[in-house]
Amino acid sequence: MIRSAKLAPAAAIAILATAALAQSALAFAPAGATPLRTSGSADQGAVVQTRSITLTLAPRNRSALRALAAKAHAPLSPAQFAERFAPSQATVGTVEAWAGAHGLQVSSVSPDRLLVRLSGSTSALGSALGTSFHRFRAADGSSYVSSVGAASLPASLAGAVSAITGLSDLARAQLDTVHRSNAATPGLSFPASYGPQDLTSLYGASAAQTGAGQTVSVIAEGDLTKPKADLAQFESHFGLPAVTWNQINVGTPTNDTEGDDEWDLDTQYSTGFAPGVKQVNVYVGSSLENADILATVDRWVTDDASSQASFSAGECELLANVAGFTESLDTVLAEAAVQGQTLFTSSGDTGSQCPALVGLNGLPLGLPGVNYPASSPGAIGVGGTTVLGSGPTEIGWYAGGGGTSVIEATPAWQQNAGGSFLGLERGVPDVALDADPNSGYDVIVGGEEAVIGGTSASAPSWQGIWARAQGAHGGSLGFAGPVIYATEPEAAFNDITLGANGLFADTPGWDYVTGRGTPKIEAFVNGA
Repeated sequence: MIRSAKLAPAAAIAILATAALAQSALAFAPAGATPLRTSGSADQGAVVQTRSITLTLAPRNRSALRALAAKAHAPLSPAQFAERFAPSQATVGTVEAWAGAHGLQVSSVSPDRLLVRLSGSTSALGSALGTSFHRFRAADGSSYVSSVGAASLPASLAGAVSAITGLSDLARAQLDTVHRSNAATPGLSFPASYGPQDLTSLYGASAAQTGAGQTVSVIAEGDLTKPKADLAQFESHFGLPAVTWNQINVGTPTNDTEGDDEWDLDTQYSTGFAPGVKQVNVYVGSSLENADILATVDRWVTDDASSQASFSAGECELLANVAGFTESLDTVLAEAAVQGQTLFTSSGDTGSQCPALVGLNGLPLGLPGVNYPASSPGAIGVGGTTVLGSGPTEIGWYAGGGGTSVIEATPAWQQNAGGSFLGLERGVPDVALDADPNSGYDVIVGGEEAVIGGTSASAPSWQGIWARAQGAHGGSLGFAGPVIYATEPEAAFNDITLGANGLFADTPGWDYVTGRGTPKIEAFVNGA
């Protein structure tokens, strides 16, 4: 079973563009201003509620920031980032004054001054943005709130605000967890599921390279009481050292436990692949809505307490772009890259198809598309393989997300990827690991054993592998993109040459199913 978004999981999300701004010609529409609606939904009328939105402020020296993020360099500190690239306090003051004049409250300003969170009634927000908020009932019976008509801001903020998030409940990520099915797959014989020592042995890890001294981080949401207890049981069950759990709540805590299996997988295998790490920082947001993800990832970046993190969720890149999420998160992840931090994120479990369109039993439908933030130039997208035996013997997992972006340009560090890389836009994924639930991961969920797969498994595992490399190199490696593509030799990877994910096939060298391939961990650590 592939987990879907809570709202209208089987519905196509339509982009309702308008021909002109509702306000005067002196207004402008930032990224994220276009309304969203699911196909076949019915307008239930205006809604009265308190709502929050996030304005992403444009960094200073944007072109210099992106150029620095795309190459190897000595990492900056958050203070150095603020000095060179953060929006000025005067810019923040201008935005705050505009908000106050429209009856909106400034809920928070992020430490890097990139994110300004505003709250107010839907009437006040609608008046300030030149739009309104309505409730819609989707064809599947679920309901959601979205803006009606394109939002806009005064021209005086045009140089200050680059994006707006939070105008629609539909703008949210979905988890990529896949549980093992009891049904047999004709023609294929799978090994037993794998525990952490099985996997590190399978991929050739050295017992001397454990990630000692490093901290890993997981981006999560909801109530993680059970996952915290499950991690302790997992460590005891597999004879692993106990890792300190450090939870950082971002926003209003909730009692949501629907993602427990995901957070179990993330915390157990980011640490299981690097048993020497000293701590797992668990950043817990209020939801998987874009604005909350943005705040949670930004907190990890501005804390700068760990060089690596994983996020095992995503959404259709086209949806993320129209919702303002790509503009916003790309900016935050550019800061992470220049500070030497790497976010490993799942490439998705709908093959080469856009994950915004999901049919019965998780079969992908609709237009080709890639997962975001896996396609961000500031993240490392992690794909999937099917393990058929020792060695390891692998083929590309048929459901592993991959393809070419239609939004993101090819980052400098990927331009010479070779293989079947077309070079037109950002290619996904960068690397891969076992993800097929039929050769899945042994996980403790709610005190019970389960077998889980998906690129939700490969992403946190790659975080652990990267922590091993950072530990062996004194934490000096910086952002992983240039290292994976320019520093690591071919001998550090298992080149996957069989398999396909729909439109794309595994080929010799880099490909749109498994990227550079899966790691030979000891060789990868030594080659970093």
